[in-house]
Amino acid sequence: MTELRMEPTAGRTAVIVVDMQNDLVSLDRPAAKRGAPPPASRQAIGPLQLLLEAGRQAKVPIVYILYTMENNYASTSPAWIEYSRRTSPRTGRAKSGNLEVGFEGTWGQQVVPELAPQSGDFIVRKHRLGGFWGTELNQVLRSNNIETTLITGTATAGCVLDTAIGASAYDYYTVIASDCVAGSADLQESGMTLLEDRYDCILSKEIIGLWSGTV
Repeated sequence: MTELRMEPTAGRTAVIVVDMQNDLVSLDRPAAKRGAPPPASRQAIGPLQLLLEAGRQAKVPIVYILYTMENNYASTSPAWIEYSRRTSPRTGRAKSGNLEVGFEGTWGQQVVPELAPQSGDFIVRKHRLGGFWGTELNQVLRSNNIETTLITGTATAGCVLDTAIGASAYDYYTVIASDCVAGSADLQESGMTLLEDRYDCILSKEIIGLWSGTV
């Protein structure tokens, strides 16, 4: 390469939207029935709406990652089932809800309406935390000459972090839209600390300015 392409310029960048699905982000998600508070991940919806609108105008590819469980649990590993039987030492809540989300073909698997995919967007289903593990995401990006991945979505210390690690493992320049990632309040700060230590973290308004030519 003769020049550095780390900045999320429109020509070589794809936006990766991680797990912004009804079962995880909607106010009516299954956890709400167990008394859980509104998901902190909703904080990312507003900035992400603006970022996706600007990305589409600049013809930046947008890839939605959907956490997916087969209805017969065929894609669910025994290790994940064992993990989901535990109680969180941080919150005291059971992790069993991990086995109730993202079922193939359901309302809960779909992206929240505020961020609904549009014609031309890509959708990649995953069965593990990171968007690159056992999916066609790398193939989609390579086929579209992508060099930089702009990571957004939920959860900051979980699937966002895992997807960012996957992106760098596959040799993509990895950038985080810092106000377009969110997660549980008790892990948001630690998640951002890890991301900021390793990757460029940029506010969405700066990225939009880069795409629109105002920066």
